[in-house]
Amino acid sequence: MMSYYPSILCKKNFGYLIFSICLLFLINRTTGANDSLRFINSLHLGAGLQYGSILPHTESIEYSVESNIRGFEATLSTETYGRSAWDELFRYPRMGAGYLITSLGNQDVFGTANAVFIFMDIPFNAGQHKLKAAYQIDLGMAYINRVYDVNDNPLNLAISTRLNVYGCFRLNLRYFINQKNALTAGFGFSHFSNGKVASPNLGINTGNFSLSYNYRITKARYTLIEGETAGSIPKNNYELILSTGAKTDDQVTGKTYLIATLVNDYYYRFNPKYAAGAGTDLFYDQTLGPNRVARDGGTYSKNELFQFGIHGLLSARYGRLNIVGNLGIYLYANYYKYSRIYTRIGLRYAVAPHIILNLSLKAHYAIADYVEWGIGYRF
Repeated sequence: MMSYYPSILCKKNFGYLIFSICLLFLINRTTGANDSLRFINSLHLGAGLQYGSILPHTESIEYSVESNIRGFEATLSTETYGRSAWDELFRYPRMGAGYLITSLGNQDVFGTANAVFIFMDIPFNAGQHKLKAAYQIDLGMAYINRVYDVNDNPLNLAISTRLNVYGCFRLNLRYFINQKNALTAGFGFSHFSNGKVASPNLGINTGNFSLSYNYRITKARYTLIEGETAGSIPKNNYELILSTGAKTDDQVTGKTYLIATLVNDYYYRFNPKYAAGAGTDLFYDQTLGPNRVARDGGTYSKNELFQFGIHGLLSARYGRLNIVGNLGIYLYANYYKYSRIYTRIGLRYAVAPHIILNLSLKAHYAIADYVEWGIGYRF
């Protein structure tokens, strides 16, 4: 029975992860305000249904999928009004929190997910329109009631901990019936994973359609503010970031290993919101040696624990918070299990003009590798 539950280390990692995400979100919204709830404008209550399917990225997951997924979602949100220049730059997005309950394609193997999350809904078109298109980003934590167990549930190679990170990217089309009522249709891609704090962890990916109803329960507290500027933002940026973390091996022994990364990035900011660039990665991963030995036999040297790669990057900024995406390739690696291509998505928050905190997830295609926690210096 104990094998159903994550270790204390896993629980702490997820607690810190979700706490950090929520803390960065709240700090970014309240910095500089005398009233910590000043960012709340009108409140909207939403409820909707989801229907879709598991997107299997391995044969083991495809074999276990038996049905489509069905879910219910409830949200509470507020409209931004220009308290900072970033509200206007992003066309006054909607922000809030939500709850999702959804099936996962096989009740006996994958079970049901219950997720709590924060989200940002960013319109493509500014101004008041009867019909408005937007893209939405959800990020939070999910509890999944069926996990891998070598005796009771050996087919679930996707999820091995009950607590998991939940993320979703969605395209929405909202129709305003009147000032209080709106209908929203959306199409999204979701991901559930534990960040490799326990194995196996292939993760679960879904594609889904959604239909929801939104009702404005309070009037706007503030009038729309326009014309704010984001101030002077350097176009050329250099960042050096040192991160660490922990992951389990792929042999499901339960042993935890140390990982570390050193990232050197340059990016050019085209405008206050968006930037592009390139960088290098030096990886140290203590699982590489044991995994290679398990596959090929023999022994391994310490040099095999290092990998070196280069990546391209895209960055979107909202206040002090940067959302960063990388696509990289290993130039040096004695062993890699999945591919020579790796990806990274992360949050970087400026606690001071030159000091940044890093929280990111490294992956190979749709399979999570590990979570990186770090600190860096921005030149």
